[in-house]
Amino acid sequence: MFIINIGVKAQNPVIKHPFTADPAIHQWSDGKFYLYGSHDKDDAGVWDMEDYHAFSSENLVDWKDHGVVLRNSETPWSGSFWAPDTAKKNGHYYFYFPEGDHIGVADSDSPTGPFNNPRSLYKMPDGYVQAHDPCVFKYKGKNYLIISERKSLDSPFYPVVFTLTETMDQIVPGSKEELPPMEGFHEGPFLFERKGKVYMIGGGYASLRYWMADDLFGPYEYMGDFFKGNDTFTISKTAHGSVLELEGQYYLAYHYDIFPDGAYQRTTCIDYMYFNEDGTIKLITPTRAGVKPVVVEKKIR
Repeated sequence: MFIINIGVKAQNPVIKHPFTADPAIHQWSDGKFYLYGSHDKDDAGVWDMEDYHAFSSENLVDWKDHGVVLRNSETPWSGSFWAPDTAKKNGHYYFYFPEGDHIGVADSDSPTGPFNNPRSLYKMPDGYVQAHDPCVFKYKGKNYLIISERKSLDSPFYPVVFTLTETMDQIVPGSKEELPPMEGFHEGPFLFERKGKVYMIGGGYASLRYWMADDLFGPYEYMGDFFKGNDTFTISKTAHGSVLELEGQYYLAYHYDIFPDGAYQRTTCIDYMYFNEDGTIKLITPTRAGVKPVVVEKKIR
């Protein structure tokens, strides 16, 4: 596989409508790019996500909306949706989503859904107040599910790591590992590996920040913010992102508030991510230009 950059300026946001937040970006084996995110209602004055959409692209710039892939009316329990993620194994796609006090999973033979048979993967313990934002991370040959959890409104958020079974739709019994509360940690964990280091990015109230470790289970060092909004891209309350790597070039997918006075209609953007020599992430400033279109071609063998 090799990548050709086409010298045409892109425009952020790459997904303007439907309003889409909490983007989870992936490239599957067909070479195309896929993005899954929360769907903000056009007229909502609160976060009240009732369905998810899937999008696909052949160049990271032009995205096709494949419509609703899961509705919360289809699940066996009730609650608002929050940030999802998706994984693929053996040609099958698994969609992980938080709803109410559950982390759910649904599956499909297609990367664009619909995702069927939604069932509970994890129910947070009684008395806890939040279990949100699942992320799937493959590490040393095993698949892990990482979420953000909180025991009370007065206690800190902390990451939780579960080991997924080979079937990807169950948690290995007894595998729940609560990591110690980490400085600056809020919600929206997304993990990736680079040059032997594990990176965990997460959302602050108006920024994206990150932590680094030598192992999935830590200890993690807080590295501070690497992404903040500006006058053009307002991030007033939540921030959420995911990272895609293509032959050494990294991309950050994120959302911002399309209306300066409100955080409840968000759109998705993509910008480049760069690193310093010591592996730390260079500060990312959101841009209107975004990234250049990319064409991925597979070599004929």
